[in-house]
Amino acid sequence: MPEVVEMPVPVYKPKEDPREFEIIREGENEWRIKGVAIERAAKMTYWEHDGSLRRFQKIMDTLGVKDALRKAGVQDGDTVSIDEFELEWQE
Repeated sequence: MPEVVEMPVPVYKPKEDPREFEIIREGENEWRIKGVAIERAAKMTYWEHDGSLRRFQKIMDTLGVKDALRKAGVQDGDTVSIDEFELEWQE
């Protein structure tokens, strides 16, 4: 009977969690969100379609971006930038 040799199975983990994000205040009424998942979602959003906007809002909720912006002090009418996209914050 042949000898069975157990080989360790490699586990690949990303160096950072793509869901993590950072909120940076760039001015009195200006904010920037940086993060792999939220920037990817912004690039994939068709901003002119209501369904795409709702999907993006759901992603922001799921990642915790909306709550984090509120805690940071975002106000209605503030500019929120994600990658090359600028949004006007509305609750």
